[in-house]
Amino acid sequence: MKIIEMVRRGHHHSTSTCVDRQQKQGTFEIQPEYATRRTLHYVLWTVDSPNVKSGTLGGTGMRINVRGRSLTYVAATIGILGLIAGCGGSDAQRATSPASPAATSTTLSVTATALPEESPATETPPAHPVETFTLAASDITFPAMVPSQLPVAPSGFMRRWGVYETAMVWAVDRPELEMRLITGWEMDSDGLGWTLELKQGVQFHGGWGEMTAEDFVWSFEDEIRDGSIHSGIGLARATGAKAEAVDIYTVSIRLDMFNSFFFEAFFGNGSGASTKVFSKKRIETLGVDAAFLDLSGGTGPFVFEKWAQGDEVVLEAFDRYHGTPSRLKTVRILEIKEPATQIAALKSGQVDASLVPAPLAEDVARDPRLGTLAFGVPGSQRLYPQGQFCMETTLAGEPVEPYPRPGYDPSKPWVGECNDPVSQENARKVRMAMSMAIDRQSIVDNILGGFGRPSYLPEVLPPLLDTVWQDRWFIPYDLDAARILLVEAGYPDGFDALIRITTGSHPLEVEMGQAVAQFLGALGGEVRTEVLTYSGNRPSVVARERSDLWFRSSSAGTAEPPELTQLRRNPENAFNPGLEVREPLAIIRRMDSITSRDEIDKIREQLYDGFSHNQWIIPVVLADQILGINTDRILEWKMTTGSGYLGDFENIRFK
Repeated sequence: MKIIEMVRRGHHHSTSTCVDRQQKQGTFEIQPEYATRRTLHYVLWTVDSPNVKSGTLGGTGMRINVRGRSLTYVAATIGILGLIAGCGGSDAQRATSPASPAATSTTLSVTATALPEESPATETPPAHPVETFTLAASDITFPAMVPSQLPVAPSGFMRRWGVYETAMVWAVDRPELEMRLITGWEMDSDGLGWTLELKQGVQFHGGWGEMTAEDFVWSFEDEIRDGSIHSGIGLARATGAKAEAVDIYTVSIRLDMFNSFFFEAFFGNGSGASTKVFSKKRIETLGVDAAFLDLSGGTGPFVFEKWAQGDEVVLEAFDRYHGTPSRLKTVRILEIKEPATQIAALKSGQVDASLVPAPLAEDVARDPRLGTLAFGVPGSQRLYPQGQFCMETTLAGEPVEPYPRPGYDPSKPWVGECNDPVSQENARKVRMAMSMAIDRQSIVDNILGGFGRPSYLPEVLPPLLDTVWQDRWFIPYDLDAARILLVEAGYPDGFDALIRITTGSHPLEVEMGQAVAQFLGALGGEVRTEVLTYSGNRPSVVARERSDLWFRSSSAGTAEPPELTQLRRNPENAFNPGLEVREPLAIIRRMDSITSRDEIDKIREQLYDGFSHNQWIIPVVLADQILGINTDRILEWKMTTGSGYLGDFENIRFK
């Protein structure tokens, strides 16, 4: 078979190319790269432009008319005649894998609750599929089945696995949004709201009835209520967002102030703020506590049949689905912690697909029954210097409570005294020294096997990264310069630190985090590491209790600009990586109200200049995702653009 080999990528502006290599039977076909016009800050809502004011559902689905520079995307379609395959170079190195920590979560097994069947769906049920697809995953921590209690990572799984849905979704054949739970929308004449027309006949899983405007409004309001941990709560509160059911199939969204990011943040499916529609009747009938564990109530092509935490998740095709039916009957997602064990399961046929650590990609690609694919948007690997809690009031002037934050510790070298400019400058120098002490290219070469690139801007991902890049943001690996900065900051002998490494996102996150610890240790002092699950760490993050260093890995990114959520870390948000600083939030606030692309680009540069100079977040590397697939079974797997989460199981076709 022909293998499409991805050339190693290192420098910030390098692009991937493919070379052919002969193997055995069959043919793999890679879809060519293509260019599309995609806005740099999502849709620029302008009242005087009819092309961006409304949309209607056409024969092949509505496309949002967006404006921006030409950006290049790689189509994530596993070929019509076979599989798109990307594999590491022949010199890909193996990294020694330390033993993974024992799981900290307790066993949890839940099943779906159903009401007696109601009237049949308006659409004809699909023919019954028969195939079963099995995927290996390193973490299947149970989410909360209530919008306000749903963390961002499980939220991504729920929508990409095809159980819960949003108003609009990324298309499978182009990097544009198309409608899913709505059939049309229109912007209000004053630019401060939208009217959404819901799709009729959408049935909730478990017999909870048809989706109506009441369900949409309840889901949105629960996400942003007091006490919510939803990622979009800060943006919603800053804009004074409110939702109202106009009639049974019409929803009105109103804002107190214009915001150019809001629509796609809440009504697309690529953002952590995306509104997933839950059944209001389900919550009212079961109560919040019971609904938290109940698996019914989604609208997607798959139903949660079982969720046994630490073991497996089982999805079954929903025979009353309102859209194109799934080709699969069952999806099994097995939790297998160790990457080597995942690969063994892939080779033995126990699973059909698994994420592949870069050092093992070459080994997988050599198997004539398997193929590899580098897919989606790369994941950001970064170091959060926590404890930078320096906002006594919000941008709106409201008191931050509690203040000081529990995690504020000015004795930490990277934090400093908030009200002392000299102390803050010394803390900045310490953060810059840490950043300059990290050999990013070494991590890419020796841990990721070339499947990645150094990262110099926090949370900024391709294709936006390649479009806006400025050479002044480059951070050299320079231990001598780093030590000089530490001397100037008052730490000539270095400093002690703890790095908390959270797991559940990337198969090599522990190795990358430990490498960062070794690089920082070269500055002097003792740098210790602690490994724990992301879900185990998150409560202390939400409570603003941490002032140590946090190495956080992401398995995949999205095409959304980082100022939409990842850099918008304000006191009102539930999640916060240890950073509450007024300067970047004030710049983002200015961006919210601007409709000129050129002006947005100028202000974006100011924002990125601030993050580069201050190193409030220390970027490390961008890691490609590599998927290993059983090509003896799988003919085609079309994945949506714009989001790197693994899913879209309904688009899998077997041979």
